[in-house]
Amino acid sequence: MSSSEAVAVARRLYEGFAARDTAAIGAMLHPEVRVYQAGDLPWAGTYEGPAGVGEFLRALLGHVDPRVEIVDLFAAGDAVVQIGRSRGKALATGRPFDASEVHVLRIRDGLVARFEAFVDVAAFRRALS
Repeated sequence: MSSSEAVAVARRLYEGFAARDTAAIGAMLHPEVRVYQAGDLPWAGTYEGPAGVGEFLRALLGHVDPRVEIVDLFAAGDAVVQIGRSRGKALATGRPFDASEVHVLRIRDGLVARFEAFVDVAAFRRALS
């Protein structure tokens, strides 16, 4: 898969997330997909398989309503890196957040096989508390 094809796969995943389209997201996932969210946030941890991705999304969206702004998206081989921001509000407090983020995706067989999220944990913590 070319770098431009890998970036296109990542863009489709972000489009599905923006629309909260779980069917579109599910169609983009490799059967052995693994999601890792760094930090000590309520949704942090490692999630495996498409069911695990569903669990991750429920945990994330049960706490915050994020909108991802892609600042840069580039690929090297099967890896795609997204540098951007996540803006929104915490559901329990109504407080806004504006967090920098870096996502690293691994694309295999045209599907997302790994998604790692590194975010400004302090920005989320302020909104959550």
